[in-house]
Amino acid sequence: MAKNKDQHYVPAFYLYHFTNYDQRLASTGRPHRETSIYHFDIHRKCVRERPIENVAIESYLLSYQKADGSYDHSLDIEVQAVEARAAKAIEELNDIFKYTLTKKPGSVGIPNSIIDDLMELLFWQIKRHPEIIHELKIDCEQYLVEHHWSTQDAKQMALEVIKEIGKPGVYDIKDELQKKNKVILCTSTNGAHFITTDKPFVRFNKTGRNGIGVQDTEIYFPITSNMLLFLCNNGNRREFRLENHRSVLRELNTYIGNQASRYLFGPSSTYLKRIAKIIG
Repeated sequence: MAKNKDQHYVPAFYLYHFTNYDQRLASTGRPHRETSIYHFDIHRKCVRERPIENVAIESYLLSYQKADGSYDHSLDIEVQAVEARAAKAIEELNDIFKYTLTKKPGSVGIPNSIIDDLMELLFWQIKRHPEIIHELKIDCEQYLVEHHWSTQDAKQMALEVIKEIGKPGVYDIKDELQKKNKVILCTSTNGAHFITTDKPFVRFNKTGRNGIGVQDTEIYFPITSNMLLFLCNNGNRREFRLENHRSVLRELNTYIGNQASRYLFGPSSTYLKRIAKIIG
């Protein structure tokens, strides 16, 4: 493995769905990761356009160096498998969406497998951000120092914690997410779209604490520039819903943008500037 192995903390395949037609056309025949994408850089306070492969990356984010100097990439490989299933689910969801627009059926079912694969991707986006991993690594280093042990294994310990977060136990995050009603909000008019960020998992509660398991907490996860997964309250509802009202979309995109740490992503540089100005 190369010593400077860059790993996306926002998947490349996922970001491709937030590029525009011209950007995709310009990269025809090349890997999706080479497609350019607009992003507002919060630190630089400007919109830039760069290939997906150059944004939202960090060297060895989900890998650690072993005692012999080689790297263990097992967690990164595991997450890549999650991404592959989610990529297929999004393509299937796109097909269902196109069907609803052309055939206009009274109701359309969403296969459980699609929702499950999207939820797995959502789950990993909660816990794979560099800030979380770096903080855990520091905590692990402190623990090892306090016990007079070598800090060589701190990154491995941190990644083991990341892997275990949310598994069945005292507080099962995945189970709490699955309890929610699941609505796919869709846009179907030109210029009406969702943005995403380097922290695409967003929680919001108008009445109180926005814990994942709290009944009134709303959860937003942009899937593509014209689809967003909306989780709300507890129930078994799974449905599509068209939402083209510009003020509603702007409000949703403002919630999403407010959670960003470094980047806002979207198919329109002008719109990204507008949202960036709103969130300050």
